[in-house]
Order: sequence, then C-alpha cells, then structure tokens
Amino acid sequence: MSRSALLTPLMASALLSAVVAGLVAGPVFAAPAADGIKGAWVRVNPAPGRPAAGYFSFKNGARADRLLEARAQDARVQIHSVNMEKGMMRMQKLEGLAVEAGETVIFKPGGYHLMLFDLKPGVKAVPITLVFSSGAQITTNAEVRSAALAAPAAP
Repeated sequence: MSRSALLTPLMASALLSAVVAGLVAGPVFAAPAADGIKGAWVRVNPAPGRPAAGYFSFKNGARADRLLEARAQDARVQIHSVNMEKGMMRMQKLEGLAVEAGETVIFKPGGYHLMLFDLKPGVKAVPITLVFSSGAQITTNAEVRSAALAAPAAP
C-alpha cells in the first residue's frame, strides 16, 4: 500500500474530528461590531406614507464578512446606497454589503442607509438587527426622530 493511501484515512479522521468539534463548539468567527452598533437613529419622513431612513455605524471584526440584511420590529427594511450619477444623486437598493476585516462602516445621510417601510407613527424607538453571512447578528435600539429634529441646526 502506498504512503498516500495510508494518509487518506488518517486525514479523513482528523477532518471528521475537526468538523464534530466545530459543531459542538459552534461557529468560530470574529463577530462584526463586537463593540456594538454606535449612534443608531431613524429619521421619519415628513411626507405621510413615505419610508423612514436609518443611520448608525459599526466596526467589523478580524475577518471579512457580508451584511446580508437588516430587520426591524414592525417594519420592512432595505439596505440602500446613494451614489452620484451624471450629476444627480441616485438611491440604489443593495442585496448585501461586503465588509472588510477591521472596517468601520458608516450609514449616514447621503451614503449607506436603511429604508424602513411601514414604520408605525408615534414610535419612539425601533429595534434593528443586522444579519451577516458569518451567522453573526447584532441588535440595537434606534431612536426615532422627526425630520425637523433630525435636520442640522441653521448656521
């Protein structure tokens, strides 16, 4: 019997042991936003029936990951970006967002943001959960602000 034929059963056994240990211990990954989501808030659109916008930041962990979706209690949520195209600002729905290891991601007016559809009027705060391809999920409670309160102060 050749050496490679003898190593194959040993390697298969080692691989099986590693898989079983991983199943028992759970997934091993550096969770995004180990220090949490920072500065989360939602701006209500002043036009009735129009979606609200969500903003926050987080720092990714030691491994690249992908933000797959965002969820909010009692609202349908989409991830969006704003890009300049032919001199016009255009909003685009994203099917996810790649996040590099150690990267700080900022969701802000004029950039990445969440669109929250059907948010109930009068809500003061809304729980938002970010879901990543690694299996990590992080949740925060975002303060809901009216458009007038969210606007920057006049100089």
